[in-house]
Parts: sequence; structure tokens; C-alpha cells
Amino acid sequence: MIGAIRSEIRKVFTTRLWWGLAIGMAVLAALIAMGFAALVGTQDVGGGPDGAGNPFAVMSIGTAQVVYNAGLIQSMTTLFPLALGVLLITSEYRHKTISATFLSTPNRWTVLLSKMVAVGVIGTVYAVVHAAASLAGAVPILTLVKDVPTLLGEGEVWKSLGIGIIAFVVWTLFGFGFGMLIRNQIAAVLIAVGVAFVAQIALNIIFSIKEWWSAMKWIPGNLTSNMLITSDPTAGQAVDPAMAAQSFSHWWQAALVLAAYAAVLALVGTFLTTRRDIS
Repeated sequence: MIGAIRSEIRKVFTTRLWWGLAIGMAVLAALIAMGFAALVGTQDVGGGPDGAGNPFAVMSIGTAQVVYNAGLIQSMTTLFPLALGVLLITSEYRHKTISATFLSTPNRWTVLLSKMVAVGVIGTVYAVVHAAASLAGAVPILTLVKDVPTLLGEGEVWKSLGIGIIAFVVWTLFGFGFGMLIRNQIAAVLIAVGVAFVAQIALNIIFSIKEWWSAMKWIPGNLTSNMLITSDPTAGQAVDPAMAAQSFSHWWQAALVLAAYAAVLALVGTFLTTRRDIS
């Protein structure tokens, strides 16, 4: 098993795919973080009169978490680990290398579980790259333009960045699961991105119109935000019960639900793959 894991990790890092997507993700993460940092101190961004309920009115710990995780919260940079997870497995079907792997290691569960571990490793690397890029984009704006503290000395801020590792690993596993269920590379990428981005936007709009506030917290993108924002960015000024109903009480509850989604998808894909003929 250890040998299989090492082999899969080497296989991932010897391709140009992972760093190509990582560069694109880093650029986007930095740009989004810069945009969010530029909003700090702005009184008319959402909320009520005099900035009440505005997460950017003052630089709080919660605001720092929003700024440094902006790409994830906007469900934009999550698309990169998702796409990577899809491409890692579907490329093997496309180039028929999966057949040789299964023939050399007859126990398919061993092969696929090793691939999941490798996916987790690359997800962790992406999380570190994302955090570094977000900080590189946001910190200069906060210090040089906005003249506000970065709050990087606060443990809760680093806790949020650390939780981002879980988010990236889970979203990469989401992609891996999609890739095993839908072996056609183009179809798998389009469906995965469509579900993760377009469908989530549509569900948020529908649930808002229907006022199904409690249901909104079960949407994967909202679960990710719930995980990352562990402190109230509005400094207790947001008292709307509807907003409170959209989140779990603790970040780890959201993390468990999100991980359960990915685990079910990956395990179903693995089970079906072990039953399919080698082609």
C-alpha cells in the first residue's frame, strides 16, 4: 500500500497539469483577495445604516478571514482543485494507463485508495499555494492603501487558513469522485464545474426566493464558507435570523458534512470502478 501511494504521488507531481492549474489558481486568488482587501473600511458595502452588519466596515478577525479566503468563499478558486481531481483520474482512462495499473496491481481498491491519498497530498499543496497567493495579494493593499492591521498575529486567522487545507482536500476528492463516475474527461469537467458553480448559484437564488434559509447551509459552497469564517466579521451587528440560519454553529460541523459529501461520491465511484471491466 505504501509503495502504491508513493507511486501515485510521483505520478501526480511528474505532470505539468498540477502546476499549470496551481499558477492559474494563485493568480485568481491574489486578485480576488486584493479586491476584497480594497473593500475594508468601506461603509456602504451591504449591511444597514452606518455600516451596521457590514463585514468590511472595520478590520476584525472575521473580516481578515473573509479577505484571506475570498477566492474560496466566492466559490471561484475551489474550481481548480475540483478540476484537478477530475483530470487526474479521467486522463488515465483517456490514455489507457489505468488498465496497466490495474493489471500490475490486481486489487483495485488498493490502487484507488492510493490515488485518493495522492489527491489529498496535492490538495494540501494547493491549499498552501492559495493561502500564500491570497496573503501576497491582500497584505500590501491592507497595509499600504488601507492602513489597517493585517491581524496576522491572531491565531483565529491562521486557524482559518489551516482549515482551508481541509477544504482543498475535500474539493479535490469531489473532482476525483466525479472523474470515476463519469470517465469521459470533457463531460466530467463540465458537469463537475457546472454543479459546483452554476448549480450552487441557482440553488442559492431559489432558496432565497423561497426563504428556505436553513436549507442553504447544506449547499457545498456555503459549507466551505461556514468552515472558513470562524469569527463574526460584522462584530455582532448582524442580527438577521435568516442569516444565522444559513450556518452551522461550529466550523467542524460544516466540515464533516462537506467531507461526507465527498466521501460518498468518491466511494461510490470507487465501488463502480472495481466492478467495471478493464478497457
